[in-house]
This record gives sequence, structure tokens and C-alpha cells, in this order.
Amino acid sequence: MASELKATTAAPRPPDTWAGFLRNMGPGIVVVMSWLGTGDFISASVSGSAFGYALIWTLLIATFSRYFIVSSMSKYQLCNAVGDETILDGYGRVWKGFPMFIGATTCVLGFVYVSFLTLAAATALDALFRPVLPLGSWGIPLWAVFTTVVAYALASRREGHFRGLEIVAQITMAVLVLCFLLALFGTGLDVGKLFGGLLFEMPPGDLGYITAASTAVGLIGAVGGSAANLLYPYLMHEKGWRGPAFLKLQRLDLRFGSLVMFGLVLAVWVVAAETLHGTGESVSSADGLASMMEKAIGPAGPPIMWLAIFFTVFNNIVTQPRVFVRMFVESLHKSRPERLARLRARRDLTEVEDKDAFSYDRLFWIILTVIMTVPIVFSLPGMPGMVIITLLGNSVNVLTVPMIIVGLIVMTTKRSFMLEGHANKWWETAILVAIGAVGLWATYELILSIVG
Repeated sequence: MASELKATTAAPRPPDTWAGFLRNMGPGIVVVMSWLGTGDFISASVSGSAFGYALIWTLLIATFSRYFIVSSMSKYQLCNAVGDETILDGYGRVWKGFPMFIGATTCVLGFVYVSFLTLAAATALDALFRPVLPLGSWGIPLWAVFTTVVAYALASRREGHFRGLEIVAQITMAVLVLCFLLALFGTGLDVGKLFGGLLFEMPPGDLGYITAASTAVGLIGAVGGSAANLLYPYLMHEKGWRGPAFLKLQRLDLRFGSLVMFGLVLAVWVVAAETLHGTGESVSSADGLASMMEKAIGPAGPPIMWLAIFFTVFNNIVTQPRVFVRMFVESLHKSRPERLARLRARRDLTEVEDKDAFSYDRLFWIILTVIMTVPIVFSLPGMPGMVIITLLGNSVNVLTVPMIIVGLIVMTTKRSFMLEGHANKWWETAILVAIGAVGLWATYELILSIVG
């Protein structure tokens, strides 16, 4: 049935002009805005305040690692020779238990992420509107309800969902660029130190060296095996990109998105280096990030920063749960085809492809509703849940790191899985192995820290 539907469905065609490429790009910006969060900005500001420009090369390596991993996932989805439509199909080909494992763990991650992100979005809105709408201790819970209602309305759309994500991501990018351009104008930029920071400069002293090495390893390990990397291939699928003809567009799209991410995080790093390095001050929360912006551009800094934080985390809330729950339901349909057959018979889905049937499954809506609404509880007064949520998220993410990397190496290296000329060359496999080794080492260190 799926093959008949493919033959009769009008699929998007890849562009053949530069204007067409620009019009069709989109998943890169959406996924980059979903990768970014207050954690990325806080990490960059902490590094900038502690080491100045010295460790910017770690950001460069981390960005390259994520680009390479996600590009390899995308290449498999577009250029496999076995008819797999999504990256999850490929993992299932490596081991039939892969899809269910990844789907289940990412659902747990989705709940953890939304719990943190909803609280961050509500805190940002409360800070923005407190001067005109003081709600006291119930301000954050009420704004959390508002955020959840709007995000759920967008995430639950069956038609036009991806276009809604593109609009949110474009607004987010515009706010972030405005925010940090203003900050850079306020603080200035030391070009000499910036280039020094990109040339693998190490802070002086043993402690500085150890911290630099652990920072680099932590960044590479975290981004290389992150379950959030699976978002991009699924956003490509929702965009309608199928087959090797879209490979050039995909690479341009991901390169543009990666450059945007690198530029935004670099801007935060530079602002922190210019305003906080050498002062003894650092940033440990979103409040500290807003305070840093006030030092950079004055009283307008905190409101602009809170606006940027809200749009960044809101984009995450809309993007991540839907894709993660979709992966789980899709893996369930794949492992239990009789469930999909019953769903098709009950709902008359003759015009719907197997990959799009997830949104007609009641289980999808039950899990999505739980993941997006229960986290409101963590915004209530007196709820001390942030540390527990963070530890849970880290421990579950640890489980996905080795599986995602090892599976990807097998999928993209095995020539029988890939179209001719698209299997990994030796150096591509070597890079994946290197990133995977660092990711496994980071996983081991993280397990030790959690146990400790």
C-alpha cells in the first residue's frame, strides 16, 4: 500500500536555482532553534567569563561534530539503497529493537526537556510582564499554563505544522540576532583575541588545561550522541525531502543552520568575555544571563534577553515533543504491524502513508498531552524539581549516546545499505569513530558523576 501511495502522491521537487534553494531551506533553522536553549547560552557565558576568548575552539569543534553527525544521518535517510524513509528505519535494520528503544528513551527525554523549558518560558514571560501585570508567586504557574496552551495548539496541528515551526523559528532567529548584535555593539570585539581563541589556545596552568580538555570533551560528547540530533531527519521528512536529489539542498540548509548556531553562541561567549572576564563574576542561571545583558547594553538588556529566552525555549517546546512521540508511535507500528492495520481499518486511512499514520493513533495524543501538560506542575510555588529533572535527563541521555553513534556508523559504512557512491569513505568513518569514542568517554564520566 505504501508503495502505491508513493507512486500516486505528488512529491516536492528539488530546486535548480539559487533562489529556489533559499526559498526551500527551513529544517536547518527550525532544528537549530530547537537545539539552542538557555543551557547553551549559560554554558557559553560561563566559559567566556571564566576563560575569556581562550576556549572558543571547543565551540568550533562541537559545532563541526554536530554538523557531521546530523549530516551522516541525513545522508542515510536520503541515499539509502534499501527503501528506508526515515532514520529510524535504518536503526531498525541494524537491530530490530533499536526503534522501540530510541522511541521510548526519547519520550522520557521529551518530558524532561519540556519540564525545564516550560519553566524557563514562564519565567521569561513573568519577568517581561511583571511591571505591567504583577501576579506575585502565581505569575510563573499562570504563564506556564499560557505557554503550554499555545505550544500544544501549534504542535497538535495535522496540516501546516511544519510551516508553523518555520515561522516560530524565523521569529526566534530574528530576536536572537537583534539581541546579540546590540550586545556586541555595546561591548565591542577584540579581533586579535578572537582569532587566538580559534587557534586552540589553552589557558595557562594545569587547572586551566584540565578544564579546557574536559570542556571540549563534554561539548563533543554531548552534541555527538544527543537524541536531539534525530530531530533534523524527521523535520526533513515533514518538509517532503525524499531521495538523493535533495542532498545538495540538505547540506546547504544544515550548513546555514550550523553557522547561525555557531554565530549566536559565539556572540554570547564574546559578550561574557568582554563584560565579565577578570571581574570574578559568572553566570549560573537565566537571571545571570539577563544581568550580563544589562552590563552590555544598559536597562534594555534584560527585557531583550528575556524575549530571546522565551522564543528560544518556546520553539523547543513545540518541536521536540511532537517528533519524539512520533518516533515512539512509529516504532510501535513497525514492531506491531497489526496495530497499524487495525488503525487503518478503523479510521479509513487509504489516502495516508504509513509514516503519517502516527497522528491518527490515540496513543500519540495521550503521550503528547502528558508530556506537554504535566510539566506545568514543576512551575508551582515550592516545587524543587529542577535538580532532579536535570539529573534524570542526563541519565536518560546517557543511554542514547553509544546506541545512536554505533548504529549510525554501521548504517552509513555498510555498502549494501547505501546507494553507490554514498557509503562512508574511510576518513568519514574515522571521524564518526572519533566522535563516538569521545561521546562514550563523556558518557562514562557522566555516569560516574551521577553515581557520585
